[in-house]
Amino acid sequence: QREKSRADHLAKANSSWADNSIKIDAPKTVFTGYSSFSETDSKVLAIYKDGSEVETAVEGDNVVIVLDKTPFYAESGGQTGDCGTICNSNSGCAVVDDTIKSEGHFLHIANITEGSISKGDTVNASIDSEKRKATMRNHTSAHLLQKALRDVLGEHVHQAGQLVNENACRFDFSHFSALTPEEIQKVENKVNSEIFSAVDVITREMPIEEARKLGAMALFGEKYGNTVRVVQADDSIEFCGGTHVSNTSEIGLFKIVSESSVASGVRRIEAVTGWGVLNLINGYKNTIADSAKALKLANLTELPEKCSAVANELKEKEKKIESLGQQIANSQISGIFDNAKEINGIKVVSAKLENTNKDMLRKLGDALKSKEISFVAVIAGISDGKGTFYCVCTDDAVKKGVHAGKIVQKISAVTGGKGGGRPDNAMAGAGDTAKINDALNILETVVSEML
Repeated sequence: QREKSRADHLAKANSSWADNSIKIDAPKTVFTGYSSFSETDSKVLAIYKDGSEVETAVEGDNVVIVLDKTPFYAESGGQTGDCGTICNSNSGCAVVDDTIKSEGHFLHIANITEGSISKGDTVNASIDSEKRKATMRNHTSAHLLQKALRDVLGEHVHQAGQLVNENACRFDFSHFSALTPEEIQKVENKVNSEIFSAVDVITREMPIEEARKLGAMALFGEKYGNTVRVVQADDSIEFCGGTHVSNTSEIGLFKIVSESSVASGVRRIEAVTGWGVLNLINGYKNTIADSAKALKLANLTELPEKCSAVANELKEKEKKIESLGQQIANSQISGIFDNAKEINGIKVVSAKLENTNKDMLRKLGDALKSKEISFVAVIAGISDGKGTFYCVCTDDAVKKGVHAGKIVQKISAVTGGKGGGRPDNAMAGAGDTAKINDALNILETVVSEML
């Protein structure tokens, strides 16, 4: 998944970075984005277009720009790369759509939108600060979320993957069952409690052994150097190279949107923060307002009661409709035995009925059985575009060798359907409803073979 994401990003500039065939002959990029959202004197070390290095890129070119220092965060650790602009003093400007990293060099995937940019230019590199701030809120909330999950569910919980961007926080973790509504609420409350407590978020670099002594959590399977960056917010302490808020109060508010399974023993929580929560609330508000309007309600508080009343009303109407449908179906087969073909003392009949579901077919079968006639009957019902065959055989017909399950099996096969059942009654689905009449036409032959 990570490789696919990386390849998609690289494809934006039609480059060949994905196979690492391009080597940059320049010092590694210095990242300044932990403390700054812009650099006014970055130098362009290299420009690549279509996989080849060029001296100058002009308007319309899709390129990869390498700088000596940059505030752009490169995608890593589940945090998406920064977007923004790179502009020189000659009105040359590039819009950066994504930032990735290759062997220590930060690759700004960009499009030249104005003028030209050349190797050696001194440029102003500025990230989209609002996007970054929203991403930081979501990243710090992911740390608080992991701590809350371990507090509520137990210390077996470990991060199994994450994605943090400006829109949401997606956190995968090890756990053996779905969270209950009560557990979700406890986790959410714990995260919000840390936010409302306005806890300072402290980031520092230290020897890895010292970090482990602090109890810092490392991502399973990740390789770390001798010196690591540690992010701490109260009791949440993790190894992390991502960008974060300086105080939990900057997150504003945290709301869990969903909890689901992604693999055996792995759960996923998706959540929003800050403006994302307000957008979520406004979305709910609009949905409620639209629903009230559709039901012609002036007072929104009456909505639950009105919905319940409408649901009950619909249920009653459905019962009446089904009852009327059953009466119509009964009337349609009232003369089904008139002029029926008789084989070895057994009457063989069939019928095709529209707007007749499985339950109605069963009731029709019961009605037919109440008649003192030896018979084999197959009724085909069509409801919501789907067809069903239902076969009923009287006990004396079964004793003579007929089998309802085998009958519907053969008949439904004509339509491409399948099914089966007991000797006295069975049901099968119809494949192509246009072939139902053809299927019913072979009933007498099928029964004759059994008798």
